[in-house]
Amino acid sequence: MGQTRKDLAEEFNECRPILSVLGDTTRQSIILCLLENIQCGGMRVGELSAVIHISRTALSHHLKILKESGIVAMREEGTKNFYYLNYRSRRMASLVKLFRKIEEVQDDKCETCQNRICEGGK
Repeated sequence: MGQTRKDLAEEFNECRPILSVLGDTTRQSIILCLLENIQCGGMRVGELSAVIHISRTALSHHLKILKESGIVAMREEGTKNFYYLNYRSRRMASLVKLFRKIEEVQDDKCETCQNRICEGGK
């Protein structure tokens, strides 16, 4: 268990920056909006601003944070900038890896603690 705890702590620490970014409700709204419009290949600041109802300046600030964290990326088409979820980024992969590790540890615990009732995702 000591090694597992150490491994989880290291993976959790690696994910702290992205977890912090995800903790903001405005950024969560931006991510949800990008998810809802994923088939569009990205959204411009004006489009996002109209849906989320915050100023373009505030939105640009949050997009900058999301870009720096690797959650969101931007592509240019001439003078237009389109923002989209960067689900293949290293940080996103680290987050997925952390939650898979947590699930693995939880499953191992459920199998070994016969005398406890575990939800097990049910």
